[in-house]
Order: sequence, then C-alpha cells, then structure tokens
Amino acid sequence: MLKSPEILVPVDFSPCSLNALRVAIGMAAPEGDLTLLHVIDEHFVDDAVAAGLGSTDDIRTRLRELAEVNFTNMLEGLERGNVNIEKMIVVGAPFVEILKIARDLDLPMIVMGVRGRSTPPEELLFGSTAEKVLRGSRIPVLCVPY
Repeated sequence: MLKSPEILVPVDFSPCSLNALRVAIGMAAPEGDLTLLHVIDEHFVDDAVAAGLGSTDDIRTRLRELAEVNFTNMLEGLERGNVNIEKMIVVGAPFVEILKIARDLDLPMIVMGVRGRSTPPEELLFGSTAEKVLRGSRIPVLCVPY
C-alpha cells in the first residue's frame, strides 16, 4: 500500500470525505500526521448574507461552530492508532485554500473524496473541487471514491 508520513485531507463531512479520511489514516499509519482541512466556502457565506440570513461574521461563526461539531462527530469512534490528527478551518474558495494550505505546510500529499456534499449530478465522476485540486496541484493527489 502507498504510504506517506504527512497528508492533507480536505473534508466537507460527506460520506466520501470520511472514506478519504479512512484511506489517509491507513496511508499515514503507524505514526504519521494528518491535517484535516475544512474550507468554509466564501461564496456560500456571501449568498447567505444576500439572502438575509445574517451578517458575514454571524454566518462564519455559525459555520465554524458547525464544523467543530462535525469534526468531533467524524472522529468519534474512528480507529486511528498512533496517527496524529490536526484540524484546520479556513474561509475562502475551497480548491484555492486546499492548494494554498498544502503548499504553505509543505505537505507531500493530498487525499480527498471525489464527490462532496454540493456536487451536482453532472459532476458525478469528479467534483469540481477535486478536479480543480488535481489540475492545480504540484504534489500527488489521491482521489477516493465513495
């Protein structure tokens, strides 16, 4: 099996991203490091503000709190051995932030799901975020199906 001591795992808390996390744990074992990254989509925040659902700060705060709860739920009961898992939450365009964090942290690999929560049916094979990360990455990207 492919191994890597450090891996970036972008998550949107979909079943596909949970599968990607499981694969990344297997690749990083026995004592590797994973960085879980959740990106709050800035366009979603702007749309929510335009729809009158609150201020930018209120929506970002609620989405951060929800992401923290989702991280806890995702990791609960997950067998991870001695793999160290760090969590990050950032705001921006998902594919841009994924590529930027991978570069800034000098991580050698990205493991991500091919289909997230917001993938429309016409992008079933590769979600737009996964495809953009694949096209823009200078490091290996492993895309995990469902």
